[in-house]
Amino acid sequence: MSTSSPSPPDESSRLALDNTHMAATRTLFSLVRTGAGIAGGGALVTDLLIKGWPRWVVLTLSSAFVVLGYSLMWSALKTGRRLRAQVEVKQHGEAFLFPLRKVTVWTLSLQFLILTVLVLYFLG
Repeated sequence: MSTSSPSPPDESSRLALDNTHMAATRTLFSLVRTGAGIAGGGALVTDLLIKGWPRWVVLTLSSAFVVLGYSLMWSALKTGRRLRAQVEVKQHGEAFLFPLRKVTVWTLSLQFLILTVLVLYFLG
């Protein structure tokens, strides 16, 4: 027999909203990470696997990986922004674990680094 009393409805809805926020944050980070893996890793693997093909084929396939990965990262950020706006309406003034602005800066930095490495790789 449990002696703890059930939580009040306000706390219950707050916990549900916190769980939703944490799940959305994990999903956002996993999509950004997956997009980075597709953009960076896929482009380099393409170049390594099709060495005998003309350079334009390698660049075209590598560019497709970069565009696909970047699109996934931007889509995740856009969806994350929309979900955060919904949470802020329900919990005005709620502090988030990772501010979306910081996540956006990190994502842009990662995209810039991937692009720089690929340009240097293909020029070299």
